[in-house]
Amino acid sequence: MLVYAVGLGHFARENGSALAALANDLTAIGADPATLWATLLAGRHGIEVPAAFVVQLELLEPPLAPLEWTGALAGLIVAAVAIVLGVRLGWREDTWGTITIDETIFLALAVTVSATLFGGPLLAGAALMPFLFAVIVHRTRLGPGWKPSYLYVVPVLAPAVALGAGLAGYASLPGDLLAFVVLPFAGAFGLPLRATIRKHFDR
Repeated sequence: MLVYAVGLGHFARENGSALAALANDLTAIGADPATLWATLLAGRHGIEVPAAFVVQLELLEPPLAPLEWTGALAGLIVAAVAIVLGVRLGWREDTWGTITIDETIFLALAVTVSATLFGGPLLAGAALMPFLFAVIVHRTRLGPGWKPSYLYVVPVLAPAVALGAGLAGYASLPGDLLAFVVLPFAGAFGLPLRATIRKHFDR
């Protein structure tokens, strides 16, 4: 979640003037839901589409041609998966058992490095959150007691889905606010909050 928050902050900083202008407009409108909604639907108000922001971002000058660079970054993730599978096949008795903490960290690092170099921390966070939350839910379900639903993964999957939709040309400001702000943060805090409530109140 920290990586995603950094990425969202980076996006907000790069679009700071447009976001500030929109905030001023919404504040001036006041408590008028219809007008607020109409303003949000009126256009992007100078705010970039997150998918375009990710695609255009270059944190460093690629040392290879674009296609080769993309292939190398994708290859990093493929290599990490291959290493995990190789270790499982060669040394682990329970070959297809649940993913371990070490494997999770190793794969998460590969995704973080590759995605950050390709599209910055926003892309890395959008890719990491569903993976990590799926692992957390899965491992929690294996233990005694509470069996959280895999539906807890859905809200943190929203940024990745929205990035894909944006690349396909489907993006709106209200949709982006929902997918990149409301849903992922609700999901990120919803699961630990539910676990805390259950622990203290057994509900």
